[in-house]
Amino acid sequence: MIKKTALTSFFLAGTLLLTSCGLGAAASSGEAAVSAANIDDIDLPTGVEIDFWHIQATIYGEAITEMVQEFNATNEWGIVVNESFKGSYQELNQAVRASLAGGGAPDVSMAYENDVLEYVANDVIVPLDAYLDSDQFGVSEDDLADLVDGVLARQQVDAYKGLTLSWPHGNSSMGLYYNADLFETAGIDGPPTSWDEFLDQARQLKDTTGLAYSAMGPAKNGVYYNMLRSKGITPFDAVAATTEFTSPESIESLELLAALFKDELVYTAADTEQEFTNERTATEIGTTARTSTKIDQIGDKFEWSVALTPQETEEPITQLFGGNHVILASGEPDQELAAWLFMRWFADTDAQSIYAARTGYSPAVKSALDTALLSANYEENPQKADAFKNVFVNAQIMPPTAAGNAIDDMVTGVLEEVVLGWVTPQEAAERMDAEAASLLQASPQN
Repeated sequence: MIKKTALTSFFLAGTLLLTSCGLGAAASSGEAAVSAANIDDIDLPTGVEIDFWHIQATIYGEAITEMVQEFNATNEWGIVVNESFKGSYQELNQAVRASLAGGGAPDVSMAYENDVLEYVANDVIVPLDAYLDSDQFGVSEDDLADLVDGVLARQQVDAYKGLTLSWPHGNSSMGLYYNADLFETAGIDGPPTSWDEFLDQARQLKDTTGLAYSAMGPAKNGVYYNMLRSKGITPFDAVAATTEFTSPESIESLELLAALFKDELVYTAADTEQEFTNERTATEIGTTARTSTKIDQIGDKFEWSVALTPQETEEPITQLFGGNHVILASGEPDQELAAWLFMRWFADTDAQSIYAARTGYSPAVKSALDTALLSANYEENPQKADAFKNVFVNAQIMPPTAAGNAIDDMVTGVLEEVVLGWVTPQEAAERMDAEAASLLQASPQN
């Protein structure tokens, strides 16, 4: 296992020097993780301290602080977790890379799958399978079955080559918030079930109320990906380095986006939530993690709920968001075991019920719904219950790749040109196809 102090050569000028194997040598061979038997033999000393870096602020950060305090006060090993807010996911990723190069790296960090693939390609991450299999510190089959399907799947994606490289933090999904009162005024019966109906409702709302149907943020790649997936199309294959950006379904989606913006049925806004909660739009496509903030901001101004985005396949699907936890290698068995025990606790029933009740995140485990805390919270806030049962249970992550962040940035830029009318949908599709294929081919997975 490579220690943090020996990692300077991997990180120069903030840029990852990715290996060509797709998984770090130690991780892919299993050498990075001690055996379950060895883990069971660790005599964890009292008072081990670990550092935990995250991206949670406002009510989400308050929930993290509450949970860390609860863990520190109650865990039987006397483990002390020091939590630290590091800004956005991009800023957190940059901070982790800088710490691995210069020292002071955290023991536990939040990370998306694309970040995980960056880290593992450089042997700085600890596979979790031996911890899961540990008799003393592991996870039972019942506990694994308790995890929501999409949440468990994202810890063991194909790109991880059979390894478990992360564990749940908090999860949300892409839903369609809608103002039921505005819908009634416009003669709209309910949320759209297809993208054609989405366009029809947008026109009907504009004609009857003069309002735009929705606002979208500057980064529209998530909405576009969701359109493709709801049509049964996966935007790209990370392993084969192929894309579906020039497929008929993609062209249809790009044409829809172009029409929505051309006819001013949808517009770009920096804060789409403010547009929705202040009744300047009738809908918002966004993360269900913001359900709690909408409850606070809307109050009793109007009736609203959250539904699945339009679906055009038999099996409903939407985007799964939210970070996971990873252990960054220190070479110290005590530190890494303590990190795992905190991660295991965070993903369990009571902790997930606290997190879901305090925030808009959905619980990673189904048993959290049966706790007194979350049952009461969902009864008091039915939109949060709707977000879980209508949207979250259908959520799946995008195919992870170390090239994912670069692809997202590229797609975001091209989509902006589409909605501004600078390029045609066909031109945009061809550019995205060529640039994404090139990025995928250069990825350490290929």
